[in-house]
Amino acid sequence: MLGQPKSTKVMLVCFAVALLLTLFLPASSLTMPAPEDLSATDSDALPFLKGIFEQYAHATSYDIESVEETSLIGEFSRSWTKTLTTAIVGHGSQYRFETRGDHGNGLQISDGKTEWIYYPPFQQYIQHATPPTGPSNIQFPALRFLTTAHNMIEGLSNLQKLIRTAVYAPNENIEVNGKSIICKVIRTEGDLPGVSPSIGTRFVFWIDKQTNVIRKTTEHREGPLHPSEPDINYVMERSVVYPVADLAPASLPDQEFTFKPPVTASLVREFEVNDRITAGIRSFAGKQAPEISLKAADGKDINLKSFQGKPVLLDFWATWCVGCIYSLPRIEKLYRETVKGGLVLLSIDEDEQPNAGDDFWSKHNEPWPNFHANADILGHFPIHGIPYFVLIDASGEVVFSAGGLDEAALRTALSKLDPAFASLTKTPAP
Repeated sequence: MLGQPKSTKVMLVCFAVALLLTLFLPASSLTMPAPEDLSATDSDALPFLKGIFEQYAHATSYDIESVEETSLIGEFSRSWTKTLTTAIVGHGSQYRFETRGDHGNGLQISDGKTEWIYYPPFQQYIQHATPPTGPSNIQFPALRFLTTAHNMIEGLSNLQKLIRTAVYAPNENIEVNGKSIICKVIRTEGDLPGVSPSIGTRFVFWIDKQTNVIRKTTEHREGPLHPSEPDINYVMERSVVYPVADLAPASLPDQEFTFKPPVTASLVREFEVNDRITAGIRSFAGKQAPEISLKAADGKDINLKSFQGKPVLLDFWATWCVGCIYSLPRIEKLYRETVKGGLVLLSIDEDEQPNAGDDFWSKHNEPWPNFHANADILGHFPIHGIPYFVLIDASGEVVFSAGGLDEAALRTALSKLDPAFASLTKTPAP
């Protein structure tokens, strides 16, 4: 076609190529990326994400399954773990919590009337009436990881406490259970409470555009992640995919909440415990509280014996302890119910950095005091994990000593101390 401008020839060639592609290439190869939500701006990202977290905070019935993979790489070490977790909560005290990973396997189920706790390595299970306050707090050390499943929904909601900034990234299609899901993607940066400012955390969230639930998260941390090794840098990468994520299931099949023990499993009153640490914690009850001096944030020394004449609850914790942070709202609720009756609540942090606990305390405005524990203070108590609770009566005798927050047992112990605490046997709704 002589005499046509060069630009016209180029346009004709492009049209011809496009026509050939349409005729001969399979339709799947021509799929276009999902269109962006052009109305969304980065200023909307953080409020939108907090709205997602609020959905999790208020969920009362849910069905969530997660596949978590975590790698930790240091100068002289490398590790990788994978954990499968199921958390299903129905109505009328129905629940199913299950985890599988290198830490071991465990299962806790209730049909609303009966609770079963199964430990596959021992081929043993416990069966009893479902506690009115919810899932039993498991004292058997090898099954403590089930609390991760208990706290899954709360853990997702509490991620908002770690996030400082959020921005949108391009939408993505991700494969979950063989299905392609269009997701909004949000990248965040934040801080870890009580940790060196040089260590931040970066999350990425993939949120199902259709259902507004989280289908995938990744987390990145880098720096001196172990307080005991401040000169060694680590890189932690965690990825969590949620094959099932339903915050308002229309119905849940009854078989999810029933347990049929394997023919090889035996029913036991309690699991075999050969654990000196657990025995030491239990045997601390009945002894006189130690005479220790606690240093307050203002530098003043306070002797534990100075509170004699009043019941005292000690809460041992740390800013890096996820279970401790999750327990704080329940402890605060318990405190507000008992402070008028004379209960003295003292938190004692076990952080490596002396000021970490106090910094966290002032930031979150907890209404009772916190003290930092040194080696001398901890030496007066049995070896324990955290959270760890010690209840001392008005005469100075230890009447309760337990690892983990068994709120029902703690309330029962408190109710026996004074008529003012008689109503504590009922655990209020969270």
